Parts: sequence; C-alpha cells; structure tokens
Amino acid sequence: MLATVALALTCIIAFIAGPHATTAAPPTLAPSSAPTAAPASAPAPSTAPALTARVDTARGTFRITLRVAEAPISCANFVNLVQRGAYDRSAFHDWTRVLRQSGGPGQSFDPGYTIRREFSAKLMFDGPGMVAMQKSPDGQRAHGTQFFVTVKEQSRWNLDIPIFGTVASGQAVVDALVKGDGITQIVIEGDPAPLLQRFANEVAAWNTALDAATGQAGLPALRTVPSASAAGAAPAAPLVPSPPVSPSEPLAPAAPVAPSAPSAPAGSPRP
Repeated sequence: MLATVALALTCIIAFIAGPHATTAAPPTLAPSSAPTAAPASAPAPSTAPALTARVDTARGTFRITLRVAEAPISCANFVNLVQRGAYDRSAFHDWTRVLRQSGGPGQSFDPGYTIRREFSAKLMFDGPGMVAMQKSPDGQRAHGTQFFVTVKEQSRWNLDIPIFGTVASGQAVVDALVKGDGITQIVIEGDPAPLLQRFANEVAAWNTALDAATGQAGLPALRTVPSASAAGAAPAAPLVPSPPVSPSEPLAPAAPVAPSAPSAPAGSPRP
C-alpha cells in the first residue's frame, strides 16, 4: 500500500517538474540591424532655363527677367523679335509719367500680326519695372511688337494689359529715359531654343507676317535666324550683337520734361 502511494507521488512530482527541467530557454535573438534609409531624391531639374533680356540704351543698360512660366507666348514673340534685330536702333517713342514705350521701327509700324493676351495673378502693375505688350488696336489682343516698361504703379491696367517681364536691374536707367532715346540693341541671355521650339509654328507665322510688313513699309530686311520647326533641332548659334551706336552729340541729362502729345495707337495705355 505504502509502496503504491510512494510510486504515485513520484510520478506526480516527475510529471510536474519534468517539463520545466527539460525545456531549454528560447535563444535570445540578436536585434536585427536598422534598415538603411533610402537615399534622398535628387533635386528636380529646372523645367525651363531662365531667360533675361539685356537692353542697351542711350542712357545705359537695364535687364528684364522674361516670365516664361506666366507668359510663354509673349516671351517667345519677344525673343524672336530680339533675335531678328527688330528692336536694334529703334527708339522709345512714347514717354508718359507712368511708362516708357518702344516697339521696333516706329509707333505706327504694324507687324501684320497680333498675339493672344496672357495674364497671371503673379504679375500685376503694382509698382515700377513691369514690362508689358501694348494692346492691339481692337483692344482684344496684344500688339505684335509694341512693348513698354512702367516707372510707377498703375493698377488700373491689371488683367487688361499683358505683362511678360519684370526689370531685374537698371530701373534707374528706365526712369531716366525720355522720348526719342534710342535702343542700341537687345540681347537675350540664356538658351531660348526650348521656348522657340515649343512655339515653332507660331514663330514661323509671325516671321512670315513680319517680313511682309517690313517689305511693305520699305524698311531694311530683318536678320534671318535658323528655323525652330524641325523637332530636335540643335539650338541656333548665338547671334553676334550689332555694334553700339554712339550718339552724335552728348545727351542732355534726363529730366521729366513733359513731351509733346504723341499720336498713340488705339488701345495705348495712357495715364
């Protein structure tokens, strides 16, 4: 009897203690190494190269930042005109208390085409240095060649007259300009080939009209530049700027002298 009880107790003890005594502790796992961080993305390349127009005048030089993102058609038209020499040796034919205006062979010159007006909330006539295309005579589009630079705020033109550039440096030169002061030359700084390629069809049409209008007006032919119509065409070689024209006599200091009333084209902004 006692032997049976003892055997039973022994089995119970072995049953209770056995699993704990024979089961090995789970191995300790070494912590996994921290994951390698993914390399940061490279900065996105600029979608369009910056373009600047350097304007050499009888009073000095000023530079215009062309606002391609906000006004691509106006910028393409302006760049094409500059490359063809349309503004070389032209004059600021209109002077008011708020603007200085030029536009090629003369105030009455009609290039035979107009362009669509472009507007952006980022470009307003809230101060000096706004560069805009004049409105066409019908007031619904922009003139092909006439442009002006403001010397003061003129908010009444906001979202009516299309701005395509801002003066980056030399606003004092703009302020000093008077009626009759000449543009020696305008030079585009930067690579305009992508912009002109984007509007190759428009550029071709503008040039056809411009050449016809120049011939009809009896004016010297403009420079010829390589066509941008062929897809993937290599950028045109930089044009050699025309040599500066020295004035025949010293210029008088700029003064805000009220000019004679110009015969402004229809749609011309006036104070």
